[in-house]
This record gives sequence, C-alpha cells and structure tokens, in this order.
Amino acid sequence: MCKVLIFGCIAAVILMTAAYGAPLKKTKLSPAQKETRLQASIIDLALLKDIHNSFLDFYTPNDRQECNYTTLSCFLKELKVLKQDVEEEDKQLVINIEKNLEDFMDPDFSNPTCKKCEANEKKKFPEFHQEMTIFLQSMQK
Repeated sequence: MCKVLIFGCIAAVILMTAAYGAPLKKTKLSPAQKETRLQASIIDLALLKDIHNSFLDFYTPNDRQECNYTTLSCFLKELKVLKQDVEEEDKQLVINIEKNLEDFMDPDFSNPTCKKCEANEKKKFPEFHQEMTIFLQSMQK
C-alpha cells in the first residue's frame, strides 16, 4: 500500500511538471539563446517606449560591469511594478521581457559592494526605460 502511494505521488509530480512545462533541471543558455533572448527583450522594451506613466517612480540602477546580476534583478523587480500599471497590450510585452531575462539570473550571486535596488535613484519611466535599454545592450557585448 505504501509503495502505491509513493509511486502515485511521484507520478503526480512528473505529470504536473510536464503539464506546466517546468524543466526538472535548469539548463544553462547557449550563447545563441542568450543573444536571441536579449534581442527579443530589447525589441519588446522599445515597444514600451511611449508608455505615459508620470505618476510612478522606478528605482533605476546605473551600475554596469561588476554588478550585472544585481542590476538585472533590480530591473526585473521594477518591471513587476510596471506590469501592474500598464494597459493589457503592454502588459504582455512586460511579461515577455521578464520571461526572457529570468534565465540570466544567478541565484547564488552575492556581491556586498553592489547597491541594493532601493539605494538607486528613483526616476520616471522614460529615464528608467533608457537605462534598461543601455544595460541590455551592454549585456549583448
């Protein structure tokens, strides 16, 4: 009886994993996949350029090289804020950018010299958009 229960649970986990498309093991992106996702994110971000959001301020990192993961993490957090306050058609672009950039994150990265997101200057969306575009373009190099 116990074996049936255990195998049933294992089967349920496997089926749910397959149904939701979640990989059992996270794989590293190839350089070509990274380039494709970065390019797609830059294109989607360009389509968001004309959002008129004058009431929200976004923490806008401007660190470049040594704090890439922290900077990307901050941009992703601020995209979650933006997603709550945009029209439905723009919301899908934000979701696409988030999905494309999630695999660039390194959960084990820690650098005490990198600024916390909240320590960055708050800026309006046009400046936030410009800084994020510059950051993603720098990641392509």
